[in-house]
Amino acid sequence: MLFLTRRVFGTCMICLFSAGLLFITFGPAATAATRAPSVSAPDDFPVYPVIKPNVDFWIDIFTKYSRGEGVVHDARDLSRIYGTVKLNPENTRKAAKQNRKVKKKAIKNYKAVLTKLAAGKAPATAKEKKVAALFGANTTPSVFKRASRNLRIQTGLKQHFMEGVIRSGALVPEFKKIFKSYGLPEDLVYLPCVESSFNVAAYSKFGAAGVWQFTRSTGRLYMEIGYVVDERRDPFIATHSAAKLLKRNYGELKDWSLALTAYNHGLNGMRRAKKQHKAYPKIYTSYRSRSFKFASRNFYSEFLAARQVAKNYTRYFGDIRLDRPVSYTRFKVAGYVPASQLAQNLGLSLAELHKLNPALRKPVFDGRKYIPKGYELRLPKGFTHERITLATAGLYYDKQKPSKFHRVSKGDTAGAIARTHRVSLNDLIMANGLSRRATIYVGQTLRIPVAGEAIPKKTKQAISQEHKSPTPKKTEEAAAVMVASATPETQPLPPVKKAKTKKTARQKETQKKPVPEKAAPQATKPEIAVAPAATKPPEVPADVNLQVVTSDLKVRKLGEKKSYILGEIHVVPGETLGHYADWLGIPTQKIRTLNRLAYGKPISIGQAIKLPLPGAGSTGFEEKRFEYHQEILEDFFDSYDVVGTDTYEVKSGDTLWTLCANELEIPLWLLQKFNPTINFNALHPRQQLVYPLVNPNGVFPLDHDGNLDFRI
Repeated sequence: MLFLTRRVFGTCMICLFSAGLLFITFGPAATAATRAPSVSAPDDFPVYPVIKPNVDFWIDIFTKYSRGEGVVHDARDLSRIYGTVKLNPENTRKAAKQNRKVKKKAIKNYKAVLTKLAAGKAPATAKEKKVAALFGANTTPSVFKRASRNLRIQTGLKQHFMEGVIRSGALVPEFKKIFKSYGLPEDLVYLPCVESSFNVAAYSKFGAAGVWQFTRSTGRLYMEIGYVVDERRDPFIATHSAAKLLKRNYGELKDWSLALTAYNHGLNGMRRAKKQHKAYPKIYTSYRSRSFKFASRNFYSEFLAARQVAKNYTRYFGDIRLDRPVSYTRFKVAGYVPASQLAQNLGLSLAELHKLNPALRKPVFDGRKYIPKGYELRLPKGFTHERITLATAGLYYDKQKPSKFHRVSKGDTAGAIARTHRVSLNDLIMANGLSRRATIYVGQTLRIPVAGEAIPKKTKQAISQEHKSPTPKKTEEAAAVMVASATPETQPLPPVKKAKTKKTARQKETQKKPVPEKAAPQATKPEIAVAPAATKPPEVPADVNLQVVTSDLKVRKLGEKKSYILGEIHVVPGETLGHYADWLGIPTQKIRTLNRLAYGKPISIGQAIKLPLPGAGSTGFEEKRFEYHQEILEDFFDSYDVVGTDTYEVKSGDTLWTLCANELEIPLWLLQKFNPTINFNALHPRQQLVYPLVNPNGVFPLDHDGNLDFRI
């Protein structure tokens, strides 16, 4: 989802038991878990005639077509299906590459047929006659031409959907109780069929996480989201948040078709749509905006289809057995606890502890961080209060482990950095996924491993063999820094203006003035400058390490004021004034005032921002800033692999927002990694961008809206 939303447990689901221990049971008896859910009020979710073909289309996608089939259809009229193509159903890089070629070829072939018909030529082949028959005898050339631009291929989702229904058995009973406690229709519990297929670990390319696919920006309104704990991944906490968000949407829009579409498109967007067109059917047929694309336009139809299938799953999938709700014991820890020692004392594996507590992030389980003080652990129901208390005795620490990083400067070597921070070179290499030669670049932000962090032994030994050399001096030489140009994130950016000639375009690209631009792809909409000159495609850096933060996260000290230290940073993708305020623990307006920024005015990538730092200096701020960007990298590459690159030629009218969100479907920070020397605020038509081809590394492909990725 592009606009989603945090924390609260309903008292109806919790029973207090003895100082700090809670027994909690999710759902009714096991036999009830396999019954079809009850029906909500008939008028809650109307199937308007205008979207009935869409609902039928998605029902077929969810129940008839497998991952090995692609349905070629019209993106505006889902009742117009041209045919199907055979796809490789395997979840491998090779299969994904093959499928991209098959889809591209199919689109090209059907486009050629429609183009021929648009030219007024009579259909000759069987394929041409079949396509023409879908339109009728009196179809005008303009209709065929428009249809040639609306070709789309939808991959079948039968297996994915069925597996999601099976998983839903463990969650839906409690989800219904939660929605009922908020006075909401129970059938809203089927929305995760569309959002995540009830996959607790679901993660989208743009950072939407968990069963309900909350983005960070919306999720942080209700939940704790950070480097150690991400409550979006706890299905029950997130369900309370989803109920709050949906209740808010309905309270504003007074219509469930609009409220559900707002879950995807955003409340502000649907306010505008309702103001222009009043009712959902008219919005569906007539509303136009840059962000109201295929996903938003079809979101309500997909929900209706998913609800129909999930409520009647035996009709579509036979007598499948759903997962059963599980009972847990909850225990609040009195201090900071190492997960590995706690698991050992409890007789659990780290994997089991993580599965029981999905809101705890990876750093907790590889030893970089402790389970935080006051966190309510979820443990097997049979564990007694005495047993857990005994297991935690002697394990508590007073403070959390700090996160350390090193900004690579000219002349640095990996070996020297390791010695400075008193860590082994091998551990530094492993912690940052460096190349075999430990090559580093000026501008990289390397994570310094902490004591007790788990480093894979086999890989560590392999790295050790690769880096063996007769003397420490040669090891230093092998790990020498490769000096690279500064990225656009660290430089002031020129204004975006139309270029009259090639000469003025080049002159404009050399200016050093920042441009107002929002810091994230979701909110960044500067129009790209028009320039006649084309540029050569930039080369992909040979040793680029995607999992290393490349932004400059250090704070430059400007001086000391009466009550604070004045610091300065440069904005990098994904940051907002709200982030800076949170990391400093001050109101956002204080930063606006210091920088003379009007309320509502966005900040731009590369813009210099002054900050009022506490007397202790910038260490705490830099640590939180580093953890924020490290978290984004880790979450992304835990779910996705870069399987290759391609090039995109910038078109007149493109914006950073449309490029990242709609065309390339990757976050801006990732696009910048592949184009480190390009100024994204001075793009021009025919300029070539290198962009990565990204595939999910699991079985749950998710698109940029947080839904199952129907384009894969």
